[in-house]
Amino acid sequence: MEHTPNKNFEDLKKISKTATTLDAISALLEWDQETYMPKDSIHYRSEQVELIASLSHKAKISKEFSQALEKLIDIESGEIKDTTLNSKEKAAAREWRRDYLKSSKLPTEFVEEFARTTSMSMHVWSEAKKHGDFATFSPHLKKIVELNKKKAELLGYEKHPYDALLDLYEPGMTTEIISPLFAELKLALTDMLRKIQSKSKHSRECLKNEFSAHHQLHFSKMILKEMGFHENYSRLDLSEHPFCSSLNPKDIRMTTRVIPGMPLSCIFSVIHEAGHGIYESQLDESMHGTPLCSAMSLGIHESQSRLWETIIGKSYSFWQHFFPILQKESINSFKSVQLDEFFFALNHVEPSLIRVEADEVTYCLHVIIRYEIEKGLIEGSLQVEDLPKIWNRKITETLGITPNSDREGCLQDIHWSMGAFGYFPTYALGNIYAAQIFEVFEKQHPDWKHKVASGNLLFIRQWLEKNLHKYGREFTPEEIIHKITNRGIDVMPYINYLNLKFSKIYNYA
Repeated sequence: MEHTPNKNFEDLKKISKTATTLDAISALLEWDQETYMPKDSIHYRSEQVELIASLSHKAKISKEFSQALEKLIDIESGEIKDTTLNSKEKAAAREWRRDYLKSSKLPTEFVEEFARTTSMSMHVWSEAKKHGDFATFSPHLKKIVELNKKKAELLGYEKHPYDALLDLYEPGMTTEIISPLFAELKLALTDMLRKIQSKSKHSRECLKNEFSAHHQLHFSKMILKEMGFHENYSRLDLSEHPFCSSLNPKDIRMTTRVIPGMPLSCIFSVIHEAGHGIYESQLDESMHGTPLCSAMSLGIHESQSRLWETIIGKSYSFWQHFFPILQKESINSFKSVQLDEFFFALNHVEPSLIRVEADEVTYCLHVIIRYEIEKGLIEGSLQVEDLPKIWNRKITETLGITPNSDREGCLQDIHWSMGAFGYFPTYALGNIYAAQIFEVFEKQHPDWKHKVASGNLLFIRQWLEKNLHKYGREFTPEEIIHKITNRGIDVMPYINYLNLKFSKIYNYA
């Protein structure tokens, strides 16, 4: 039986589309800033970003919006008032209320200042990174840290100021939950790394091939096509830091970067960002303008990119299909390389300095270090001016290597220049979620390796749409993990996945 549209819901949806459209314009401005904008335009772009952020914020807390929302749900108590709403509409009302309460706590002047500061900061960071010049970026980072401290106080929290920021990216997550999870994960990963380091290393030399930027991008686009992307609704461009920006389910902007002699960096960046893009493209378009046409959380988002990049993209089966194509497309750069040699090199484990280039075993150790640092900056136990020293010490203690410059140290990531404190933990959570989700997928598709080896990737995309993507924010991260796996958040499937894979590759017990 077809559902009759609820007038109160449709009225609010129409009002909400104003903010949704403004946010899409903001995302487009930021995408352009990182791809094609002339660098001397930054001051004008900062003004543009500030204006759009202000207009969007005003739309989200307008009297018109709150009055329409109040017809669906009691804003103060959260009790549903319109009893004719179906389950999806009730979920949307709940999430609209959540967003409204958070937005209404932030004064428009603060939102404008935050947008202006971060837009300028991203530009300064990009230049500072090129020269390994932390001193130039430091004053901007100090201001961003102070703004994030203020944001935490404005939003409110029960036990730790960092919780207010973490909740923006991963609803319901707190330091009290995440710290023991990360402690368990860190212990398991360092033990795994110790066992691997006691074994003979696989050479990575076969991966260091000259492969023109044109051919790297052409091969990457071939993978995107196999993953179900079409140029009618997606783009692939270049940027300093790879990212995926979705303006709506029919406008997915992905970027990658080309590093001379390291073609796999570009290719895996594309697979990673494509995981994000698939999620965004499979959200429920009929709910555009509501929270149900947006991603559940950044941790869930990251689970999709890491599932595709590592569990699928670094599997032997994936390259049974794509390696012969790579050999052809690279114009003989990989002609003398055998598939087994390529696979072992691809899954080589060795501590490295750059997070986005890290292997599967050490990746989350990079994330945990960042979590510890930004938590310290927000609580005041660490100071911005000490960041290079603290960063280098933690990297050395955890991975046994030390950065030669801040470019490969504390300046390597764009996130802090964006003001995105509370974001980094979602990368590790994404790996944990991905392993839990894939464990269920594998039981339902025990022949997945055979299908992938034949070049079939669409069945994975379809399963993810049915079980996760189509819901948007209908469920919380904790609820969707339980819905899919019938258990809560658990690090063991991830630890088991890594141990099973790398014990075979490195022959350890």
